[in-house]
Amino acid sequence: MQDQYADRLGEGADLIQRMQLASERMSILIKDLLTFSRITTYSHITADIPLDRVINRVLDDLEVAIQEAKASLEVESLPSIMGDESQLRQLFQNLLSNALKFRQPQTRLRIRISAQLVAGTDLPPSLKTARPAASYHLICVEDNGIGFDEMYLDRIFQVFQRLHGKNQYPGTGIGLAIVQKVAANHGGGVIATSRVGLGSTFQVYLPV
Repeated sequence: MQDQYADRLGEGADLIQRMQLASERMSILIKDLLTFSRITTYSHITADIPLDRVINRVLDDLEVAIQEAKASLEVESLPSIMGDESQLRQLFQNLLSNALKFRQPQTRLRIRISAQLVAGTDLPPSLKTARPAASYHLICVEDNGIGFDEMYLDRIFQVFQRLHGKNQYPGTGIGLAIVQKVAANHGGGVIATSRVGLGSTFQVYLPV
């Protein structure tokens, strides 16, 4: 209709554009819901997965977005874990996509991914893991983005929860729910710390 009848549509051209945008948002929402549903109902944790390989493939997928953001990345050597590679890719892709999305316009974005071993007895009190283990790999994804008020920590991992309007930052509010579910599928958990204007750190705990 836009191509063939643009000169006759008048105000209708704006309505068609709004319909197209709404359809695109619905398509993204359906795709994210299907991803969340598959992760919720399927847990195939049988292979030894090098997280270095997972991160490298995620960075390849996000190469254009990283270049557009002029982001600086520092990635430490990461361990291998028993897991499902496609789920782990979704976990880290969502965390890195969020870091790229919620950056400060006047500050060069810096993202750091690090790893360390943590004893099961030294886990943060707020962390809930899917199964107990003697020790955990702690993978941290840190950025210097816009951050958020920690009063919302109990909301950010829930489905459809957004701290910003869709016109300000696009998204469906499902990404961090997927992150939490993948961590739980692997026997671990995830928590976050943040300060407004000073960035965020997401801590993913996966059993050794």
